[in-house]
Amino acid sequence: MVVRYRPSGVEALSATPADGYSVRVEQPGGPLVVNFRNAAGRLSRLEATWNDGPTAKVIEQ
Repeated sequence: MVVRYRPSGVEALSATPADGYSVRVEQPGGPLVVNFRNAAGRLSRLEATWNDGPTAKVIEQ
């Protein structure tokens, strides 16, 4: 996963899933959200924003 941070917004430059995972990139005008999911339903989610500097949160489910 490669993310570009700028004060004007965050952009996913690449999101290549590992074998057995799918990827979905969402950016509906807000934070960048990237969901990696495997066939068993395991989710790894990256939420990236620019709030006076780069911020990111990873959620494992």
